[in-house]
This record gives sequence, structure tokens and C-alpha cells, in this order.
Amino acid sequence: MKKLFNCICLGVFLIVSGCSSDSEDCEVGAVENPNQQGPIDGAIYKQSALDCRVPKLQVFQFNNYTSTEIKANQNTILYISEGIFQKLDGTIIDGEITFSILEMYNAGEIIACQLSTNGINSNQTVEPLLSESIFYINAEHNGNPVLMNGEIQVFIPSDNESLDLSLYVSPSCNEIECSVLWEVVPQYSVFEEPYQDASGNIISGYRAVIGELGWYSFARYNPSTEERGVLYNKAHSPYSLANSNVFLKYDSNSIGVGMFSEYDTENEVFSEKFSQIPKNITANVIFVSKPESEFLFDSSPVVTQDGKITVTRNTKNGSERNLVDYINNL
Repeated sequence: MKKLFNCICLGVFLIVSGCSSDSEDCEVGAVENPNQQGPIDGAIYKQSALDCRVPKLQVFQFNNYTSTEIKANQNTILYISEGIFQKLDGTIIDGEITFSILEMYNAGEIIACQLSTNGINSNQTVEPLLSESIFYINAEHNGNPVLMNGEIQVFIPSDNESLDLSLYVSPSCNEIECSVLWEVVPQYSVFEEPYQDASGNIISGYRAVIGELGWYSFARYNPSTEERGVLYNKAHSPYSLANSNVFLKYDSNSIGVGMFSEYDTENEVFSEKFSQIPKNITANVIFVSKPESEFLFDSSPVVTQDGKITVTRNTKNGSERNLVDYINNL
């Protein structure tokens, strides 16, 4: 496999950057790529994750001694009982709570904000989960952090019926700027139940209770019984994990977004690495970077199989909105 991989990489390199002259012999020496950029330190792309997430936070205010129902823009609904928040010393807060929520229900926003559905499965390795929602919640009192002394009921909208979902969190890091890795919360169940508002309108979806602030997802493992393997993406210098990312977006009614986590500097190849991608999955491999003021992005359609290599060839330029729309229209 390694030989085949190296041969393919060499072939890609020759096709993309080799000499092609019908009238003269090629000169001996290094091949120059006229489109090659100088070094990229990655600071702009790294900052773009927070720049993507923070403006999407929706802020609500309520008194801690009042039961509250919060309905966010994409119909995530939270039922908050009175007196649930306390100061870090355990004192119940008698005053106003500032409550924030970030909700994501499409792959474009998830990828633009450098998130994924990568989660730890029952074999303790990483695979892209199939998710119905991703959301983040936080609460403060007078600008200070607070603790939850109780549980919040959550409803998330979904048109996908009869799914066996679990509740996932990111225990390794639960702040808004985190690189999220999902882990199941076994003590909490997810059940299917619609929401009906005061006017009688019904929204299909799922419910659960949560006990902490931070990141959450209602998701499940990929039920495919196909053999699983690893994927690769070839992207030329100066791109690497220091300044860009490669994602795998499943063709699915649920959201399945894997994030490649390894980079081979010798062959200039991104790798999914965990060997947990089922074969025969229709998907798109998506490259994203931001060397300056605009994003660079490209995609390659793929039917997955172990050792599959895609190539980033012709990147497009655009704003975050352009990137999100591009991904959601794949």
C-alpha cells in the first residue's frame, strides 16, 4: 500500500507540475510552479474559527428565579427551571443571567467554523458521527462564569424519524474556541418527541436533558457494516495542518463531517488516519485555508474506499458566506 501511495503521489506531482514541451528538451533542475505561494503561518486561518463562531452566538437574558423557555433562531429550544444557576462558590444567584447559544444545522457552517462530527466510538478510536445537531451553550452573571445546579431540557429539530440517537459532549474542551471531539454521555437518553408552540404549530425532533454548559450534539455512529479504511488528500506546499484543514462531508440526510488529523510533510498529503471511514460512502473531500482576507477552498467528489487519494487542484476564493454556500450546495 505504501508503494502504491508513493507512486500515486509522484504521478500527481508530475501531472500537475511537470515539464511539457513538444519542441525542446526540458532543462535539468527544479520544476517551478508559477502559482506557488510563499510560506503561510496559519494565524489568519486559526483566528477565522473564532471569527466564525462568536458572531453566531445568540444572547438571551432572564432572571434566575424565573422559569424560562428559550427558542433559538434554528428552533433549538431550551427549558430552564428557576434557580438553576449558582456562583462558583455555590451561592444561588438572585439576579439576571446572560445566556448564550450557538446552533449549527448544516455542514457549511460546521466546516467554516473548523468543527466536525468526529467522535470516539465504542472501540475508542475516532470516526465521523452522523449528527442531527451541534450546539454550544454558556451562561454568565454580571460578566462572571456560573455553574449549573440542575438540568436543562433541550429540543432539537429534525425531519429524520426513528433514529437511535445519543447525547455527546466535548469533555476534553468545552469552551467556544475548542477543537471539539465528541464523547457519548451514557447516563442521558435522547428520545423522539415533537415540539408544539402556543399557536399549535408542530416541529418534529428529539429531546434530552443536559447537566452542564458547553458543547453538545445529538448523534449516532454510522450504521454501515462495510469494511472501513483510511483516506488521503494531496495538497501542494505551502498547505499543511498549520494553515488549513481537509474535511470529509458525507452525502447524508444527517450531518457527517470528518476532519483529517494528520499531515505527511514528505509527500505533502493530508490523512484521515483512523481507518474508520466505511467504503462505498458517497461524499466530498473539502480543502479549506485562509492565507489572507479571503478563504481558499476546493472539493473533490469521492466514493470512499481504503487508501483513496483525492487531489486539491484549483482552489476558489471567497468570503465565509461564499464558503458556506459552496459546501451546502455540493
